Amino acid sequence: MKNTIGKLSLICLTLPAAANLHAASRESTALEEVVVTAERRSQSIQDIPASISAFDENAIRDGGIVDVSAVAPKVPGFYAGGFGTSRPQLYIRGIGTRQFDPGSESSIGVFVDDAYLGRTGGVLGTLKDVQRIEVLKGPQGTLYGRNVIGGVINVVTKGPTDEFEAEVEAGIGNYNSKNLFGAVSGPLDEEGKIKGRAALWHSYREGYMTNLNSGEHPQGLDNTGGRLRLDFTPTDRLRIGLIGEFAEDSGDSFQGESIGSTTNPDGTLLGTGSPTKSGNKFKQFYNTDTDYNREINAFNAKIEYDFDAGTLVSISTFRDMTYVDDRDFDNTDLDVMRQISDEDSEQLTQEIRFVSNPDSSLSFDGKVDWIVGFYYFQDESVHTDTFLYGEDAVIYDPSIDQVDVTGGDFDTTSTAYFGQATINLSENLDMTLGLRYTKDQKESVMFGTTTDASPLVSADFNVVNPESEFTSTDPKIVFNYRLGEDASVFASYSQGFKSGGYQYTPLTASQASIVFDPEELEAYEVGFKSQWLGRSLTFNGSVYQFDYTDIQVSRVVELADGSTPSLIDNAGESRIRGLELDLLYRPLASLTLSFAYAYTDAKYLSYVASEGVDYSDTRMVRAPEHSFNIGAEYYTPIGNGMDLILRADYAYNDEFFHEPGEADAKYGSTAPFTKEDAYGLASLRATVTNDEWRFSLWANNVLDEEYRSTILALPGQVINIYGLPRTFGASVSWTY
Repeated sequence: MKNTIGKLSLICLTLPAAANLHAASRESTALEEVVVTAERRSQSIQDIPASISAFDENAIRDGGIVDVSAVAPKVPGFYAGGFGTSRPQLYIRGIGTRQFDPGSESSIGVFVDDAYLGRTGGVLGTLKDVQRIEVLKGPQGTLYGRNVIGGVINVVTKGPTDEFEAEVEAGIGNYNSKNLFGAVSGPLDEEGKIKGRAALWHSYREGYMTNLNSGEHPQGLDNTGGRLRLDFTPTDRLRIGLIGEFAEDSGDSFQGESIGSTTNPDGTLLGTGSPTKSGNKFKQFYNTDTDYNREINAFNAKIEYDFDAGTLVSISTFRDMTYVDDRDFDNTDLDVMRQISDEDSEQLTQEIRFVSNPDSSLSFDGKVDWIVGFYYFQDESVHTDTFLYGEDAVIYDPSIDQVDVTGGDFDTTSTAYFGQATINLSENLDMTLGLRYTKDQKESVMFGTTTDASPLVSADFNVVNPESEFTSTDPKIVFNYRLGEDASVFASYSQGFKSGGYQYTPLTASQASIVFDPEELEAYEVGFKSQWLGRSLTFNGSVYQFDYTDIQVSRVVELADGSTPSLIDNAGESRIRGLELDLLYRPLASLTLSFAYAYTDAKYLSYVASEGVDYSDTRMVRAPEHSFNIGAEYYTPIGNGMDLILRADYAYNDEFFHEPGEADAKYGSTAPFTKEDAYGLASLRATVTNDEWRFSLWANNVLDEEYRSTILALPGQVINIYGLPRTFGASVSWTY
């Protein structure tokens, strides 16, 4: 087993952008080494027997990765959509969720500097001053814990440097986009025991949707943020790292195109009359303009102390998030309903882990690498949705202000104990054993009020749900066999767990008291990693099967009493099988080519929904059967100390479904609109750079492909939320 960073020159599992493809001088066809901390210690990515993709700072910048969702097109099998930054939908290998309220949690864990982002509404934000992004596929319960049943997005920000550095970047683009960024870093004392780094940024892009009634532009971006890092090294054994950051988002909320249903193209939920149609997907008539504001503040303290036997690590975090989202619910020029979502959450985490020193006696002369730890998580959140009715609502009464309110006050406490050891059974064979025990304790008070006893909340209610407890013991076992210096095969078995929870926007006391069960997953995977031709070619692959039970599926449904709540069902049993292949080749020192492919067969084996509809033997949502990306990068000196870098990428998703039922009309009049046709996204970038300056021209979605990032399927109405059209621009940066 290899405990330290290997000497391999390698690349990430899934795509070319993960490598440092353009060093200042490239004289060899050997691919650069990629080092990750996915296993909570620094390792070469080829040494880790798991499916991992990684993106270094060059790949993040040159790949146009501005937030977590921008990673998805570059990783086959990874889907990211949603209703703006507060309502993301992340799926890896068919596993994910579209729920975002505090009563439920994501199936994909997002971590920033070892801190778990517990609130789904806060996982998407502008990624600036980032050193690396890692994507881990499959359940990661042993080292990462709860609610990572589908995978992990691990973000590592840039730390302070040993010498003074400064960086400034400015960019412009279509949709009136503007980007500014600046950072300084270096020692703060003569001995270099105190170092700091400060970064500030502002990103703006006008929305690509247009309200033809007002001229406003929803679906935009307006983000300001900053991060301050301080590193202290009082002694050779003690290291202290402090991080404080803030982010503010404002502007218009998400809006889309209402297309009704097959039986009534003008249909709007709880509305009367016919809306005005524009004939242009990106230009619509809305009754009101939207408004969105989000604030996030986070603090992180990491303390490390080196003992002879290993390193004791303490990570303490606090995170506060508030947002208000005010929008035209029906997405038409009819005055039917406004929805105002308001959330306030505070999160505290504490992790203590001990990572072995391979040279200590407790590691048996380097034969065992091990890690043990304890984890504590607490989240207190309040979420409220207010529905305001207008004159085109079916229950309009001009004599009163008609308002329905529903929401909840949530308290979650989670504790966990974990350990993992990698044992060198022979010169070429390693075995990894892991185990984590998790206990979640949740409480909620669900409430609703109404002014007219219809149409959503029929009567005031206040339901105090008794404490719910969810526990899980998740094992992991991996065998890794090295066939030679540049090739290995592995086989793994692991279990994943996602906590149970409470309903979103309950409309009655009985719905408010429904507690859905945890998800459980058993994962089997066999794979290989290899390098060839003097390490100029990397070829990796894997096959896997997930046995998935009690999947939490969220849908807006119409019940027998006429109410239309958003309910989460536990969807019986499912099976997911897949194949993934990743190829990176540098035939010339100046040229790098890549291809990555994912086949996903995801099916509900047994799923009868709350309203009695049977979705058994249909494909799972947001799981395209085929997806791939291809890329090419050409690098050449052009004289006067300057280099030219040209790159092109294309990502393809096969058809998939936003809702259960495979778009079969037998599941309702909106079902045929829930299928997403296959689409591909192309991007181009040209960069001229030297030791200090960098100038880039770029274009994303070059072919101006029209696709939906998600849909809102309501009874009798579908609302399409479209992905970003073609964007292009230029940027210039200076580094000292």
